[in-house]
Amino acid sequence: MDWLDWEPVLKKEAASAMEKAPSVSEAHKLDHLERVWSRCLKLGMKLNADLNVLIAAAFLHDLGRHYNLDVHGEKSAMLARPILEKIKFPKEKIGKILDCIRFHDHSTPKSKRELIEAQILYDSDKLDAFGAAGVARWITYYYAKGEGIDWILGRLEKRYLGLHLKESKELAEESYRYAVSFFKKLREDLKAE
Repeated sequence: MDWLDWEPVLKKEAASAMEKAPSVSEAHKLDHLERVWSRCLKLGMKLNADLNVLIAAAFLHDLGRHYNLDVHGEKSAMLARPILEKIKFPKEKIGKILDCIRFHDHSTPKSKRELIEAQILYDSDKLDAFGAAGVARWITYYYAKGEGIDWILGRLEKRYLGLHLKESKELAEESYRYAVSFFKKLREDLKAE
């Protein structure tokens, strides 16, 4: 099967895994996975990466998030393996997919992401923190839970500076500036009240 054929299968499996999970993270549902995949596809085509590895990693990378885990890469990889085996994903690609998933956490050292596919997944996931969708995710996921605007601004900068690929930074630049500008304006407006 080609990567195009895997998309509906992987979407279905990701949705099914979320239904079985104890606590679905609103910020990491199918819409997030689809945006991550869209960016993986764009970067993967540009950088000649294995799109079959990327599509599986994109749709399965956040399975552990639905178990109330911030650092969730290892749990996500553990949950992804039986899914990949069940759908008969090519065995020779499973190890690479699991490495991409295992090492996509923000706390994982960059040096662990040796594969171009791991770097693309990491960057594509972090790119979802920027732009209007990123702002909505920060407000829903962190601000609503009591994190302050200065904390969010610090995390935005850390995510942008932590991107692996120059192509990712180019892709993110405008949406990163938008998110930063939004939260600075929000901080200013809240102080004025």
